[in-house]
Amino acid sequence: MSIYIISNREVTTDQAGKEQFKEGGTEHALPTFRIAEYNEDGTYDIINDHFPSDYSAVSKAVSDNQGADKLGGTSKMLFNLYKNLLDDKEPADVLFFIHGFANSFESNVDNIERLKERFIDDQSSPIKHLVYLSWPTRSNYLHYHDDQKDARVTGMVLARLYDQLLDFFIEMFKNNSHAHCGHKIHLAAHSMGNQVLKHMLMNLHGKLYPFFGEVLLLHSDVEDDVFEPRQPFCKLEALAERTHMYIHKSDDALWISCMTKNFNKRLGKRGPKNMANLNDETFVIDTTNVPSGDNFKERKIDHWGYIESDIEVADIIKVLNGKDDEDISHRKKRSDKYYILTEKKKKKK
Repeated sequence: MSIYIISNREVTTDQAGKEQFKEGGTEHALPTFRIAEYNEDGTYDIINDHFPSDYSAVSKAVSDNQGADKLGGTSKMLFNLYKNLLDDKEPADVLFFIHGFANSFESNVDNIERLKERFIDDQSSPIKHLVYLSWPTRSNYLHYHDDQKDARVTGMVLARLYDQLLDFFIEMFKNNSHAHCGHKIHLAAHSMGNQVLKHMLMNLHGKLYPFFGEVLLLHSDVEDDVFEPRQPFCKLEALAERTHMYIHKSDDALWISCMTKNFNKRLGKRGPKNMANLNDETFVIDTTNVPSGDNFKERKIDHWGYIESDIEVADIIKVLNGKDDEDISHRKKRSDKYYILTEKKKKKK
């Protein structure tokens, strides 16, 4: 298991001289990012930066195990992930996760622990590695517009990270014939993390490559027209095998977003504007009718089912395992590409 944090938060230095991400809650997104390795005790170590990234050095380190200790930044993270994935014989996929708005760095750490509990520790899940994108968001709804600006900047940063991943793949598997690990990278975006994803897609140009297995759009705080022709989310078809959007018609966080900050209808509340525009591998999963879990805030707001609802979590794990949509239990098919999650009925005594 390995967990990495990618962040465009400001980096400061504590009294002991150790670098750390700023946690003040008022900083804005930077146009650059740093990478940290997350430890089991909840601490993290920011990796020494290395610019530009040198993937020929990664290839050499993989070939003869020389120079790995000199790698930095993205090169070191991708080297470590690749070596771990190559050594893993059991299902050991990577989940790249983008969080939503109103998240301090402290809440990011809590979120990482919940994702670990739900999708790494669970033996039925194929996820064994997590890459978590931590971007600056304020701790309340009053700064929603600031978060939107930071989402745009972060999306551009994420597009550059995609380009680096492409450079890594070209160097490792086209220029050099390294073994393929046989595992997958999945992409998940919660809430306003979907705006980060939207701006990433808007900044991707040229031919796109299918780096991702599953894409999960979780209670998306983004406009409902993003799948309309020539809109950003249409590019997901070229980037991934399948896309699943999880919606909740009583999501009060998205109601607040729509009514007070951004008057467009939200994808995570009503689904896409026109279902006919979805390709054959894009699906809507309606979670409105399943229990929200024990968390009081979730029971009132219905926005965090991807970690709070046992039924939703189980459905996501089946998707990550590649199970065919028609064969996933706890679902009722309402129409083509639209499924409603249902609660398992208790047997009568």
